[in-house]
Amino acid sequence: MSLVSVQGMSVVYEPKGALPVPAVRNVSFDLEQGDFVGLVGESGSGKSTLGFALTGLSKPPARVSAGSIFFDGVDIAGMTPSQLRVQRHGGFAMVLQSGMNALNPVRSIRDHFFDIFAAHGHVSKRDREARAVELVGKVELPASVLDRFSGELSGGMRQRVSIALALSLEPRLMVFDEPTTALDVLVQHAVMDTIRELQRSEKFTAVLISHDLGMVLEVTERVMVMHDGLIVEDALAAEILAAPQHPYTRMLLSHYGDPRAAVVEVPGLAARGGRRAAVVEPVETPSVVEPVETPAVVEPVETPAVVEPVETPVETPVETHPPAVRKREGRAAREAIVVTNVSKIYQRPSRGEQPVCAVNNVSFTLEPGASMALVGASGSGKSTIAKLITGVERPTSGSITFGDLQIDTIKRRQLKRLHTEVQMVFQDPYAALNPLHTVEYILTRPILNFSKLRGRAARHRMLELLETVGLTPVEQFAARLPHQLSGGQRQRVVIARALASDPQVIIADEPVSMLDVSLRAGVLALLDSLRETWGVSMLYITHDLLSARLVTDQIMVLNSGAVVEEGATADVLQNPQDEYTIRLLEAIPHPTVGGLVDS
Repeated sequence: MSLVSVQGMSVVYEPKGALPVPAVRNVSFDLEQGDFVGLVGESGSGKSTLGFALTGLSKPPARVSAGSIFFDGVDIAGMTPSQLRVQRHGGFAMVLQSGMNALNPVRSIRDHFFDIFAAHGHVSKRDREARAVELVGKVELPASVLDRFSGELSGGMRQRVSIALALSLEPRLMVFDEPTTALDVLVQHAVMDTIRELQRSEKFTAVLISHDLGMVLEVTERVMVMHDGLIVEDALAAEILAAPQHPYTRMLLSHYGDPRAAVVEVPGLAARGGRRAAVVEPVETPSVVEPVETPAVVEPVETPAVVEPVETPVETPVETHPPAVRKREGRAAREAIVVTNVSKIYQRPSRGEQPVCAVNNVSFTLEPGASMALVGASGSGKSTIAKLITGVERPTSGSITFGDLQIDTIKRRQLKRLHTEVQMVFQDPYAALNPLHTVEYILTRPILNFSKLRGRAARHRMLELLETVGLTPVEQFAARLPHQLSGGQRQRVVIARALASDPQVIIADEPVSMLDVSLRAGVLALLDSLRETWGVSMLYITHDLLSARLVTDQIMVLNSGAVVEEGATADVLQNPQDEYTIRLLEAIPHPTVGGLVDS
């Protein structure tokens, strides 16, 4: 008998005042004891909804509407919360996507463990401290972490704590929902190594939910691919890599490449060798497997949220070519940003902690019209440099100039002039846009602030910006609110807002890290085409070396605030000299038949 047997299961969202929305449709599969299975799909495919159903965490408006979920021979689909609580001890557990949101910020990590021990009664008061120390040790954390709060931990440490909390119930099934999404490539690699070793040593069945097919192929034995609520492919990882059967699986695989290769090709982007080549035609995006009349589901992160009655538009996953970009009328970038011996030290007087050197003696020049990548792991100083260049922070020492502007000593009255010329594209398109304002309002405000355009002329400029970033028909998109846009569409609005002041420089801070792989190519192609046609300079901040290879010509590698390597992007990535650069490259998932885990 299989540990888990799902037969004909469907999950539907039933929000008040709106039509039911099918999220998972008639899926069936079995999981054996000790299996390590990947569940892959893009946002809205139903994978997290399926994970919640497997662990009995579905809450209204979500409902298992059909089928059964047998765990060790018992159907848990219709169980009450109290019955599920009994099943969870020694049964199943789930590690949620965001370690920050999963932990209570006003309770210590020790309190989190003790609450679980008290709720399930499986650890005596006398043994609770020793058990908590044992559990954090299993995820390679020191015992001192028990005294700390979630806000005092790094992203990787928070995720390890979440894994240790799930292990406290000694589960036979663990579901990991996007456990590395918000982490940089080195921390991702370390967390996945921890999960893989725990799965082998504790011998539990693991389901790894992710939109990153490359990572899943590298660490799991079997992969299930979800699209539009259906499992469209279920096979061994090696078989999917060697001969994917479904068009959707082939499309996902086509968006991976090795940044160290002589020529890097991703659908929708110009191939990158030593210089640019022709745009690579994308793999055909599959049509929906079965027609569905109801709107696409908005997939929850933790607890299923009420689905808005307004239908969420679905962005075309792959663009054959970058959107048509109107040739810039007016000036191209003509001033260089010159950063000379810049350092930034943050004082931390509380608890007698030592000051933190976020940026350490960094120097570089961003030439007019050039594209440069700042790469490094979290905490390497990338975003701090962006804050220094935009005048949000002041350097402790060194100088930053842009034309005749001395940014390191800039006066308040000069900030408007600086921000007319230097604009940011932020990492999180969901947090960067005011949810109460329409796209028209969001784009019109900077036009009014930074130009002399008013009335019809300002509105005409707003519509031009929407056309520039490929959001057409422009009148329809102008009237929408942010929640009515997909993630890729929101990021295009953020880019359009940055262009509203007609800047010379765009600083893009992790602009695609929160997007599905098929949507990343479209946003990267847009940024690249804007630089070509508008003549803007671009400082591209990322921990994703593949995207850096695709859209930049120069690269700087940062480690602990210092530049450890710099040069032409292709040269540095193909022939890295510093050990840290080599570590970054080795941490990137490279799913090859020889590199897959042993079945």
